[in-house]
Amino acid sequence: MTLVTALAMSGGALTAATAPASAGEQCTPHVTRSYAQTGSSWWQIAASGTVKNGKAQQVRETVTFSNSGTHSTSASAEVGVSVSTVVAEINAKTSFSVDKSVSYTKGRSTTIVVGPHSTVHYKIGTKKRKFLVTIKRTYSNCKVTDSYGTVTAADRTTETS
Repeated sequence: MTLVTALAMSGGALTAATAPASAGEQCTPHVTRSYAQTGSSWWQIAASGTVKNGKAQQVRETVTFSNSGTHSTSASAEVGVSVSTVVAEINAKTSFSVDKSVSYTKGRSTTIVVGPHSTVHYKIGTKKRKFLVTIKRTYSNCKVTDSYGTVTAADRTTETS
């Protein structure tokens, strides 16, 4: 039960300040989400191969994508926010850089540059990154609850070795 202790007109909006019925602790209600990667795998490999450079200052090789595809980030309903918000939070709170959607078009190309006396093995495509999302809710009475959701995120990736 909550008691209304003050009523005020503010900029045309009616606002009420409330106090708890008992002298208990009060908190500002809020929700935070944290993301932990639980797995990753290739969703699509658009191009892969090896570039060797024996003695040249550098070798530039044009690589053409061998297939097309689009992959999108999704979140379970428990996460409770838009995919745009999920992508922004993962990028801000983790070391990953994911996208709302990643597309590759067959026939498009990119360039691989290799320094002297080097061999580069490469894969270009989309990684599927799985995240466990912990949703922490703090209520006005300071009660805290945890719930969980999942995210499958599209990560535009170039791996070299």
